Amino acid sequence: MEAPCDLGRRADCRSVRLASRDRLSLGVVVLSHNSSWQLYGVLRSLDCQSVRPETVVVVDDGSDPWEQRRVRSLCRDLGALCTRVPPPRSRREALGRRSAARNLGTKCLDTDVILYLDGDMLLGPKYIEEIRRYHNILGKAYIRGRRYGISAAYQANGIEFCLDAIAKKKLVAPSQSMGYIAEPQNIAGTLVCGTAYRDRWEWCASNNLSVRSEYVAKIDYWDEGFLGWGEEDIDFSLRLHRLGLTPLVLETDDAAAYHLDHQVDHETNTMTLTENGKYLIGKFPGVEGYREEAYARYGINIRDLSHRRSLR
Repeated sequence: MEAPCDLGRRADCRSVRLASRDRLSLGVVVLSHNSSWQLYGVLRSLDCQSVRPETVVVVDDGSDPWEQRRVRSLCRDLGALCTRVPPPRSRREALGRRSAARNLGTKCLDTDVILYLDGDMLLGPKYIEEIRRYHNILGKAYIRGRRYGISAAYQANGIEFCLDAIAKKKLVAPSQSMGYIAEPQNIAGTLVCGTAYRDRWEWCASNNLSVRSEYVAKIDYWDEGFLGWGEEDIDFSLRLHRLGLTPLVLETDDAAAYHLDHQVDHETNTMTLTENGKYLIGKFPGVEGYREEAYARYGINIRDLSHRRSLR
């Protein structure tokens, strides 16, 4: 296998197109919660990849019984494994256990690389081929693709219509950052290799994020202390970064991911983001400076979080 590039300098990656035949194996962990209509699109986009992943695991995070049956049916029809987290033990757990779900999916896999994918993200048909190629070349890195949004109005044309437009590169979709990621649009870092640019750890959210499984184990997996929406992926990214991995973003539509826009409960999200923010700051004093702008978008004063934590 070709030796990994040195990420301390710009890599000579003229050989990227000739990646090793001893390819790394790749598995996918997909989260689902009462969104089987979106999950169908996610699994179809994985089924249509130019290079398919070895294993896809769908983890249901507290869906209602009808949705659970629908998820099992979709997984059976589209060749994915299916599992679910145990019933919640508290109101906080009932708001979502994304970390526990990702850990459960992770431990179902024995692949070299794991792609963590939200259950509302469609992938371009060369996405798996692209990220696996870069993981073959670049050793200590974790990678995301650019995120775009597909409006509800466009989705009304049907999932297959959306997938066809993505495959033909006819979909005009705005570049989109996560709501709590204060990422400027169209800002690329230092070129490392091919279309891989240095990212910032605080921009590397988990809607589409891949990393070698050995590094997930080294940081002791996802922190299940985060409940509900927000910050579990920022914590994950920070710990990978502190381990010495370089966050990368692939600036090519071949590695793009497309968010199926949908309604969200902003009040609940703000509440869980506040609680998870306090937990994150408690773990990593000094992280406030990286999160202040992002929290402000939700009317959260980060100084209040630090003060409340000090009173505990």
